[in-house]
Amino acid sequence: MAVQRRNTRQRKLVLDAVRQSYNHPTADEIYNVVREQDDKISRGTVYRNLNLLADAGEILSIKTPGGSRFDRTIEPHAHIICTSCSRVIDVPLPFDAQLDARASEQIGWSVSSHYTIFEGLCPDCRLPLGHACKSTFPSVTANSTFLGMSRKPTRQAGGAVLLRPCARNGRDR
Repeated sequence: MAVQRRNTRQRKLVLDAVRQSYNHPTADEIYNVVREQDDKISRGTVYRNLNLLADAGEILSIKTPGGSRFDRTIEPHAHIICTSCSRVIDVPLPFDAQLDARASEQIGWSVSSHYTIFEGLCPDCRLPLGHACKSTFPSVTANSTFLGMSRKPTRQAGGAVLLRPCARNGRDR
């Protein structure tokens, strides 16, 4: 028998924050949004409620290389992660529910579910070198420092070594 959990005000705040988000936020991003509405809520409460909501099927937890992201869309669907800025978006492809059965037949396991996560570069990070999205990265010489952070140059263009645009974290997108 499933454990009945009462709906708390904090859980509603967490659920509302995920449902109002279109960018597949991290737990920390949800915490920051909820904290603006309730300055007494703890990080642990937000994390616990995110896991409870995902376990209950009210939100989707997406396992990504940088940690879990959360999605308001609970129907099975694919995602793509930018390997440069970590942006996550939905991929509008039909979900193949028969893939579990086909995989089970092929490998002899009892496959119960699958996730489709593509990796690649988002349009902003794919822009030509020298073009900066949302911030300006100047041309630099190899091993230079920009804003106190060392940046590894990616290629030369016209004799100048350029920084890769969008090489920053990208969480502000």
